Amino acid sequence: MIRSRRFWILLIAALVIAAGGAFFYTQQTTTAVAQPTADDELQTAVARRGDLVVSAIGAGNIVAAEEVTVGFGSNGTLVELLVQVGAKVSAGDVLARVDDAAAQQALVDAQLQYQRAAMQTDASVTTTGVSYDDISVAQQEINLAEAQAVLDELLNWEPDEADIALAEASLAAAEASYNAALGQASASSASIAVSNINVDQAERALADAQAAYDVAWDSGRDWELGDPRMATALENERDRTADSLLRAQESLQIAQLNYSSTVSTSGSSSAANAQTSLLNAQIALATAMSGPDEDQIEAAETAVRQAQLSYQQALLNREANELSLAQAAIDLQKAEEAVAATELIAPIAGTVTTINGSVGETVGGDLLVLADLSRPVLELFLDESDLNMVGVGYEVAVTFDALPDELFGGTVVQIDPELSVESGLTVVHALVALADFAKPQTLPVGLNASVEVIGGKAEDAVLVPVEALREISPGQYAIFVMEAGEPQLRFVEVGIMDFTFAEILSGVDAGEEVTTGILQTQSE
Repeated sequence: MIRSRRFWILLIAALVIAAGGAFFYTQQTTTAVAQPTADDELQTAVARRGDLVVSAIGAGNIVAAEEVTVGFGSNGTLVELLVQVGAKVSAGDVLARVDDAAAQQALVDAQLQYQRAAMQTDASVTTTGVSYDDISVAQQEINLAEAQAVLDELLNWEPDEADIALAEASLAAAEASYNAALGQASASSASIAVSNINVDQAERALADAQAAYDVAWDSGRDWELGDPRMATALENERDRTADSLLRAQESLQIAQLNYSSTVSTSGSSSAANAQTSLLNAQIALATAMSGPDEDQIEAAETAVRQAQLSYQQALLNREANELSLAQAAIDLQKAEEAVAATELIAPIAGTVTTINGSVGETVGGDLLVLADLSRPVLELFLDESDLNMVGVGYEVAVTFDALPDELFGGTVVQIDPELSVESGLTVVHALVALADFAKPQTLPVGLNASVEVIGGKAEDAVLVPVEALREISPGQYAIFVMEAGEPQLRFVEVGIMDFTFAEILSGVDAGEEVTTGILQTQSE
C-alpha cells in the first residue's frame, strides 16, 4: 500500500525525532528537583503568551472511500456489458448480463412444481376454492362420523316397541304364508299322484294297442288275404288296431303333458320361499328383542379404528403436502433469484475502475470493481512512536506531491486497532477524510501526500521552555519561579508540549520568571 519513496524518508525522520524525544525525557527525569544553591548561577526565562501546535508527520496516499468487487453468483457467458472503465453508475443500475436461458427454464419448471403443490393443499389457488387435501380430509371425517354413529347406535341399543311390534307382525305374516304354501304343496302332491297314475294307464293301454297291432299286422297272416271272406275280416282288424295304436300313443302324450304341467305348477318352491321368509322374520324379531351381539360390536369398533387411522393419514398427508408446498415456494424463490442474478446490479454509486471480461467470455464473481471517488479519502501511515499524536477527530494538513503549492485539510476518521509492519517498520495505519475539494476533477486514487497530524493546539496560552519543567511523578510537574530573586518551587498543570515549549494551564502566569537550569561556568 505504501508506494512513495517520500514515505520512508518521513518515517526515518519520525524515528529520529522519536529518539530525540526519548533523550529529552531521560534528561528531564534525571534532573533533580533539588533547590538550586545560592552559589549557583541560574538560567531563567520569562513565561509568555503565544500559540503552540503539537503534530506528527506521516505519509499517505489517496484511496477510494468505498470499493467493491461485483460479479455473478455463478459462471456464465457474458452477453451484455453495459459499462466501461471510468463510467459513473448509480446504485441499482444494470451493469451486465449473462445468458439466462437455463435460468428461465428452471424458473418455468419451479413455477409448475409450485402450482402442483399449491393445488394439492392450498384452496386459494384452485378455481373451485377447494384443494385435494380438503376433499380427502373431509371425506375421511364423514367416514369416521358414520362409523362412529353405527358403533354408538350398537353400544347404546335399547329395545324399540314399535320395531318389535313390526317384527312380530312380519313374523305372523310369514307364518301364514308358509302354512298356505304347505297346503298348496299338499294339494299339488295329490295332483301329481293322479297325473302319474294316468300316465301309467296310458302306457299300459299303449302296450295293449301295440300288441293287438302286432298280431293284426303279422306278415304270417297275409295268406288270409287270398280268401275273400277272411281278407275282409283281416283288413278290418288291421284298420281297427292301427287306429287303436294311434289313439293310445296320443293318450300317453296327453297324460305325460298333464303330469309335467302338474309337477311344474306344484307349490314346493313357494313353500321353500315361504320358509326362508319365515326364518328371516324370526331372526328380525330376535334381533329387535335381543339387540346387537359381540361380533357386531367388535366389527363396528374395528370400522371406527380404521376410519380414525384413515382420517389421521389424511391429516398427515396434508401436513406433508404443506411442507412440499413450502419447499416448492423456496425452490421458486431460488429460481427467481437465479433469473435476477443473470443481471449484474450496481450495489453502490461509484466509478467503474476495473473490468475483467468481455462479451462472449465466461465470467464469474469478479467481473467489475466499483469505487466511490466522490469523497476523497487519504490512507495515512505514522511511525508507532507517534501513536499518542493521532486520534479519531484529529485535524490534518495535507500536501500532495503532485500539488506542492496547495494545502488541504482533513480529519482522522479511523485508526486501525492493530499496528502494521511495512518493510520492517512498525507503523500506525489510519484513514483521513479530506475537506471538500474545489477542483472539477477528483483526486486520483494512489496520489501520494505528506501529512501533518495536529496532535494538539493551544492559542494565546501561557508558554514556558520545556527545560523549566521538573517531573515530580509521572504526569505531575513543578517549576522553580523567581520570587524576590529567589527560586520558589510551584506545582503546575501542564497542557500540550513540543520539544521547545510547554503549555501551562495553571500555576504560572505570563510575565513571571522561571528557571531553566544552572549556568555552567568555565571552572566547572
